[in-house]
Amino acid sequence: MEFNYDEIKEKLKGYDMETKIQLIALAQCLYDRKKLDHEQDEELDKMEADYKKSVEPLIEASNQIIQGQRLVKEEEIEDLKEYLNGQEQAILDNQDPIENYWSKVLLNSKTLKNEVIGDKDEPLLKAIKNIRGYEDKVQHKLGLVFQFKPNDYFGEEELKVEFLLDEKQGEPLKVESTKINWKEGKNISVKIVKKKNKQKKKVKEVEQKTLFQLFKNLDVKDWEKLEEEKKEEQQSKMDMCYDICRLIYDEILPYSLEYYLDVHVEDEDYEGDDIDDDESDDEEELTKEEAIKRMKERRGFKK
Repeated sequence: MEFNYDEIKEKLKGYDMETKIQLIALAQCLYDRKKLDHEQDEELDKMEADYKKSVEPLIEASNQIIQGQRLVKEEEIEDLKEYLNGQEQAILDNQDPIENYWSKVLLNSKTLKNEVIGDKDEPLLKAIKNIRGYEDKVQHKLGLVFQFKPNDYFGEEELKVEFLLDEKQGEPLKVESTKINWKEGKNISVKIVKKKNKQKKKVKEVEQKTLFQLFKNLDVKDWEKLEEEKKEEQQSKMDMCYDICRLIYDEILPYSLEYYLDVHVEDEDYEGDDIDDDESDDEEELTKEEAIKRMKERRGFKK
């Protein structure tokens, strides 16, 4: 717990006795408040650790079912009859992957569709076998790993994107990604534009709207000598990549079935042109009860 006792003690020496007494009392209040903050942080860290430990088997079970790696269990389909029509009977020996699961999940996200998924993405999205995410709060990292079936676009079986975050603010400082070795004529991330002038032809690569723009390598340290405009351009790219990866990690992976069935109510904070704007001009203050209610509504808890 951070409490600058010596610095406060030194500062108080310059005040008159009456004010000094009041400030000492305030310092005690501040100490008690910071102590409570520290205890709450420890409790929240423990709750988060317990939650992650409890949810890991569910993540593993979901991935296995999606990829057809195991049969469903009786206890997992206790309410199956409610979903069958008169002609259907339960088939419990099906172990095939769910066809185009992740492509449908991603395409049903309004934010991804509006912000990053391009017209040429769908065939490659259908090659995704699995997506998994991870967050390391000790090393301040957030990452996603996309696994692919053999496809006509690139040879990599796995694409990874990982962010290094600022320890205090949580802002992205660096992103490292798998280099995509596109097959000839299959690079959907750029468009070749040819320009003619009197002397010679110029060939320029123009970035295209695609989910695969996420796989970049950027580092704020490399921008120090750039002009302000160029620096802002690079920062904007970094922020966009991070916000999209954060959306996938926080919202899409845990609740992928809702996206697959297209019943998820997407958080407005992620939608529109202000995807990277974390603050609102008119911040809404919620009571604890209102916050819990909103969280449940966001997660789709309607019971």
